[in-house]
Amino acid sequence: MSGVSSRTVAKQILGTGGLQAVGQVASFLGVIAYTQLLPREILGSYFLLVAVLQIASFLGANGVTSDITRRLNQSETPGRELANAVCFTAVVTSALTVGAYLAQPVVAAYVRNQFGLFLVALLPVSVFALLTGAVLRGEQKNTSAETMTACQRVTTYTTGSLALLVGVEPRLALVGGLFSGKLLELGGGLLRIDTVPVGIPRPDELGRLTRRVAKLTVAGMGHLGQQWLDTLLVGVFMTPAAVAVYEVAWRLSAVGLMVTNAVTSVLYPRFAQAASAGDRAAINRYANRAFFYVSSPMVALVAGALALGPMLVTALYGTNYADAYLPLVVLLVGRLPYSLARITTMLSYSYNFDTGVAKASIAAALVNAGLNVALIPTIGITGAALGSLVSYTVLAVLLFELVSDRVDRPQFAQFLPSIAAAGVMFGSVSVLAELLPETVPGLLTLVAVGAVLFSGTLLASSPTLRTDIKHVLPQSE
Repeated sequence: MSGVSSRTVAKQILGTGGLQAVGQVASFLGVIAYTQLLPREILGSYFLLVAVLQIASFLGANGVTSDITRRLNQSETPGRELANAVCFTAVVTSALTVGAYLAQPVVAAYVRNQFGLFLVALLPVSVFALLTGAVLRGEQKNTSAETMTACQRVTTYTTGSLALLVGVEPRLALVGGLFSGKLLELGGGLLRIDTVPVGIPRPDELGRLTRRVAKLTVAGMGHLGQQWLDTLLVGVFMTPAAVAVYEVAWRLSAVGLMVTNAVTSVLYPRFAQAASAGDRAAINRYANRAFFYVSSPMVALVAGALALGPMLVTALYGTNYADAYLPLVVLLVGRLPYSLARITTMLSYSYNFDTGVAKASIAAALVNAGLNVALIPTIGITGAALGSLVSYTVLAVLLFELVSDRVDRPQFAQFLPSIAAAGVMFGSVSVLAELLPETVPGLLTLVAVGAVLFSGTLLASSPTLRTDIKHVLPQSE
């Protein structure tokens, strides 16, 4: 990245990355608090409620949010586009909420521990919170969008943990925290949006929007199948306690996604603009940097998890969650192709390859579903993690093929600095881990040392990183 524009992009990525870090830390500490304050059965049922809520919210919002983020950048009448999106979302959300109420017996029997009824209250707030975030990103207010997401996570876990500590009934404490976080995300997002809905949507406009949303929703089914299908099937074949253990592994594996999410959030509108202008040079410049930066933390996390061993899980969550270690390592490996697929998904959407994304996503989702059904009953939660790893890889390969004639493929040499830095970190932390006690302070020391070693080695070995840092730092007159 070079020039003023690239410096601005880099600073936005650093800013949103910092906010992602705040949200990830809040989620990370909140789950630790929940594991200490709740039985695994209760926590597992809560995670199943969240999974069902996320799937229902996806069905109500994913297509329209993907569409509005793109069209606010491309349309000459953004207010009209927003009016159509709000009307469409209101109709779909109403139908989903009624459906959730009518399906209460089934939801309650699946989620268990009397969590199912709360879905009806949570669903509308969750869907419209996603829509406001998409509008902010379409307005290129990525920092505002990430701020509200971070605040939502902080509020969710702080409220829930405090309520548990003062003796509030666990179900009310957990759902109260979740509801307050979503409501804050929705309200804060509305205050930051500049685009105002204009006019009353016409039937033909809603018809065209419906067709676009249908394609985008289908296109996102692969992401949905990878994000929540394994959790749902663990709930089908195993107990809520097993769901709690798997979610610990899943959420810990997501730590590195703060970089992936920041990069995709900032670059998606710019990908769309560059694609619309036919600026292939800009697309490749941003894409190659994105591939480098989303892969580096994933390589580091895999090496760190291998160096620290089961201590990584037991020191944080206790021996009751020791079984989360092996799924964690598998999921961390899978986050690398997942992150690359996130970039190619944004590129594909920018070129309006919605149908291609849909086909790739469905293929990956079917692979994940088949492997989960086959592996979870035989090898438990590790089977769910393996299904995700394979499906992430399938999705990444298919999406690279989709944009191969528009975007240069990343070269293996791009990843060598990250691999070298991970090797240095792995060797040093492995030796040091033998000398320190398996306690939280010991773990934090190892993580800090590993982070410094990885960052320093990467900086020394990567010309790309050194160049981009120079662009971010203030320039002398």
